Amino acid sequence: MKHIRKLLLASLAMLTCTVTLYAYAVNHPTNALSHKACSSWNIVQRKFFTLTHSDFSLHSKLDRSNFVIKQGTATKVPVLMYHYVTPKVYNHEPKNKSIIDLDVFEQNMKYLHENGYRTVTLSQLEQYVNGEISLPEKSFVITFDDGYQNNYTLAYPILKKYHFHASLFVIGSRIQSTPVAFNPSKKSDISKQEMAAGSDVFEYNSHTFNLHHKGYMVCGDDLPVTLDTSLLDHDIEQIKHIGINTPYIAYPYGYFSEQMIYKLHQHGYRMGFTVRPGFVHPGDSPMVLPRLTVTNDTDLPTLLQTGSNILSERF
Repeated sequence: MKHIRKLLLASLAMLTCTVTLYAYAVNHPTNALSHKACSSWNIVQRKFFTLTHSDFSLHSKLDRSNFVIKQGTATKVPVLMYHYVTPKVYNHEPKNKSIIDLDVFEQNMKYLHENGYRTVTLSQLEQYVNGEISLPEKSFVITFDDGYQNNYTLAYPILKKYHFHASLFVIGSRIQSTPVAFNPSKKSDISKQEMAAGSDVFEYNSHTFNLHHKGYMVCGDDLPVTLDTSLLDHDIEQIKHIGINTPYIAYPYGYFSEQMIYKLHQHGYRMGFTVRPGFVHPGDSPMVLPRLTVTNDTDLPTLLQTGSNILSERF
């Protein structure tokens, strides 16, 4: 009996030591090993969250096993992602994938128009993902993140010229109360008046009100503060208060978590966009939809066919 007791005490001591060391590593991720321990613990927490919240699911309502895409309709939909548009002479960061030259953007739109592509709204995309409607072949979505003034002054006339629709994921706190004189050499944000004037081309959706910045430390990594779900309730109230009352969101920097999506669901969000590359299909998880980044060096025909953002000569 004494021998068994000693074994139990020794096992308990080892377990206590292991838990203590693991807890220390989680709270002090200063090297590769402790960072790995912290990251694995974070994954465990996220898995535990999904197991303990029976009303949470990332899965689509569509049963893919019984769903057949109608012949002659879209089997996949590319969601193109743009940010900042500027004349080439003002592009001082040619390696920045969030900046695209104006002439390249216009070439993109011209190619899409001349090759029979047509834009769809996010509402139509949501119905497509849920298997409620079919979409024509060569359907696609255009999105812009952040809400720069050049999206209206430079991209809007081109989109209107080709009869294209686009979604602007705006950061609510950056929307200007009155327009400023546009200067292509300086960064500036869209105004309420410009949003209203561009509403025949743009729909406006959420990129959060004021959570598009980092400062949430997890395992020693500086991550977007949207992952701190305690901040979401107030932020969502704020962006809805200024009129961006939408069920669609683009995650800042593309980061998301199960806890974050659960909170967004509670506030009526039904579709979320990441920066993960890929196409949208019927039955995809509507809260983690992929997008295709378009840069100055993107071969657009190849991107639309394969989802591969390769470097090549421009078309």
